Amino acid sequence: MKKYKIIISGGGTGGHIFPAISIANAFKKRYPDSDILFVGAIGRMEMERVPAAGYPIVGLPVSGLDRQNLFNNFKI
Repeated sequence: MKKYKIIISGGGTGGHIFPAISIANAFKKRYPDSDILFVGAIGRMEMERVPAAGYPIVGLPVSGLDRQNLFNNFKI
């Protein structure tokens, strides 16, 4: 059986995290030797929920856009 390496990204809310975990669970059930890694935002809900579901996660520094002052979004 082929061994897959999967990266799943998404989070911020349960509406993104829990479906992503369900997809990972289904994939792991079908391909048990596969490696699954999650990528999420540091300090957000996924940093707790994903490890609790048994998957490793890497946190990245993420921030939203400043929609009032668009030029503040560019670091020069």
